[in-house]
Amino acid sequence: MKLSIVCTVYKSESIINELVERISVEALKISPEFEIVLVDDASPDNSWYTIENICSKNSFVKGVKLSRNFGQQIAISAGMRYAKGDIVIIMDGDLQNPPSAIPLLVTKINEGNDIVYTTSKIRNHWRDELSSSLFWFIMNSILKVGIIPNQLMMKAFNRNFLTIYNGYDERIRVVAGITHDIGMIHAIVEVENKRRTSGKGNYGFFKRFHLMLDIIMAMTNQPLNYLINLSIVALFISITVGAWSLFNYIKYPNVPPGYTSLLVFISFFGSLTLLLLGIIGRYLSNIYMEVRHRPMFTIKKSINIKDE
Repeated sequence: MKLSIVCTVYKSESIINELVERISVEALKISPEFEIVLVDDASPDNSWYTIENICSKNSFVKGVKLSRNFGQQIAISAGMRYAKGDIVIIMDGDLQNPPSAIPLLVTKINEGNDIVYTTSKIRNHWRDELSSSLFWFIMNSILKVGIIPNQLMMKAFNRNFLTIYNGYDERIRVVAGITHDIGMIHAIVEVENKRRTSGKGNYGFFKRFHLMLDIIMAMTNQPLNYLINLSIVALFISITVGAWSLFNYIKYPNVPPGYTSLLVFISFFGSLTLLLLGIIGRYLSNIYMEVRHRPMFTIKKSINIKDE
């Protein structure tokens, strides 16, 4: 198999036919030997019924239905396990990632790159663009992770890179984090990402925030270092305020108690304590998820896949 294109499908029944058609047009420019792997992440609409119909008419389209909603990161990883191509391209199934970029990605792989990233600052609407900008600012400017900014799900791999990727068996997984950890020779292509024309986008502020946490905790201990530094600063502030209060008490014994100051400091350090416990708790939760060694995903049905 020359080329595999893997797409996740969720609440996209109205555009799956167009998705397959547009991908097929671009893939045929490269080789007649290609496959399209559609992964239904337990979509609540009729997406799987549509996939079944397409697969029954086209043997090059393969369908994988997960037993429940595992999330996009695991769903795309599931599809990558079934991809047989020498070059594998992953992309969103909502037509925001442009299929027209497929030939260019393949060209970049053939030039000797192991992975090709696509980037774009365009998201569904201005709120997503704002939260995305904040996400990448925190990741690279504050935490110094060094991950490629504004990258999309759409990426291309050669077979060797995909084999290494599939060897990562972690349950708390983010595609961008794993590809960054693997490294190897890469290229970056800026594409014209589209705003979603049908349905509703699945990444809001809070979902992107939790995705950021998963990347951070999988790739760096920097937040713990910041917490230690913050605790030291808080300790010096407490000592300074305590010394200042003692000085005022000795020099001005009739000064009334500072209820406002007391309330502010109790609130500040109480919030700080909750923040520290929350971040540490998140690390412990991720460790617990990994040590249980449960299956990453469960396949409910598959179509046109022989060697399951």
